[in-house]
Amino acid sequence: MTIQDDRGAAALARAHGLFNIAGGLWPLLHMPSFEKVFGAKTDRWLERTVAGLLVGIGWTQIRAASTPGGADHARRLGMATAATLLAVDLAYVPTGRIRPTYLLDAGAEAMWLRAWRARAVRPEPASTRAGAAFAAAAALTAGCVTGGVLAARLLRRRQEEPSESELTRARYMRHPAAR
Repeated sequence: MTIQDDRGAAALARAHGLFNIAGGLWPLLHMPSFEKVFGAKTDRWLERTVAGLLVGIGWTQIRAASTPGGADHARRLGMATAATLLAVDLAYVPTGRIRPTYLLDAGAEAMWLRAWRARAVRPEPASTRAGAAFAAAAALTAGCVTGGVLAARLLRRRQEEPSESELTRARYMRHPAAR
């Protein structure tokens, strides 16, 4: 697929790049606040590795946006990153390996995939664009509300149970791949 509108694609590449950089810098600059939202990490080296990769991907997307053919490159890189993060979020939240707050990230990654897909195809008629925008906004809102409700329930339950780091450590030790 060829991107139809290079200016819009370049802006999308820059926006997605900034999002990825911000997501990567957060745990690198202040791990305690990141863990407060997304849960304690037993392997901080792995968290830092993923964070560094996100910063690199974001920087590449921003730089590619201003080069000839760069928007296509930024699109491929952005869609691969968003699809991977979305798959991890949706696979590991239900198993309890990661917190339900990762569903907020899943909603954001789904929106990036939708935005890139919309940039890669011919423009839709105005009537369907409005419907698609409404559906996308409704899906994002539902994802955020669901994530917020699940996070609130988890935080209430946390007050009654052992600390998160003890639970995470126990889950990690029981996981067959960790042995």
